[in-house]
Formats: sequence, C-alpha cells, structure tokens
Amino acid sequence: MSLQSLRGESVSWSQSHAHTKVRSEVRGGGKKPWRQKGSGRARHGSIRSPLWRGGGVSHGPRGPTSYYYMLPMKVRVQGLKVALSSKMSQSYLHVVDSLAIPTPDPQYLRDLIGHRHWGQSVLIVDV
Repeated sequence: MSLQSLRGESVSWSQSHAHTKVRSEVRGGGKKPWRQKGSGRARHGSIRSPLWRGGGVSHGPRGPTSYYYMLPMKVRVQGLKVALSSKMSQSYLHVVDSLAIPTPDPQYLRDLIGHRHWGQSVLIVDV
C-alpha cells in the first residue's frame, strides 16, 4: 500500500491516452459526395462517415481516461495499522509525547532526528 493512499488521496495507477477522431474531427468531407437521388447509388452525406475508409471512428476511445478511485476509509486505516504494527514489532516506532522545538528551521529537525537515532522514515503528527 502506498503512502499516497494512506494519506487519503486518490489512487490512480495508470492513465490511458488512447484517442480516436469522430467524423466531425477528421479532415475533409465537407461536401456531399453526390446528389441524393437519381444516380442509383446509395445516399451519403460525407466521405468521412464511419462507414467509409478514412472516415471517423464511431465508438472508439475518447481522450485520456482516468482510472481514479478513492480507497475506502476502512482499508486506509487498516493499512496504517499494519504499517505501525510492523514498525512497532521491529522496534522502529518511537512515540514522543511532547516535542518542544525552539526554532521552525527544518535543519534543526533533521539534526534532532539524527541525534536521537530515529531512522530515515519519520512521521510527525501535530494536533
């Protein structure tokens, strides 16, 4: 489970960019190819109809398709429980009740984490 899904954000593994042109987007085909009656041929309004070679596609894919979905809250909470339980069993979980930081400098926080040997992955929750 990714960290992105644990934070409650969307999960979108891939995106399809397949796109086909419909009859109005294909070049050409503005004029009626032959008159409606009298020629003995079938009636047609445009040479870019999906029936014609070189015409538009009738039911093809249309543009970028998003496979976005939101994980249910139960699954997100379960993932967080599993991650924290795993850290706890390996004694990589350090719970600090209160952390008084004298300066908002990020470098101070990095030095503090390195000094206390908390590891590379640190989660700070502020109420």
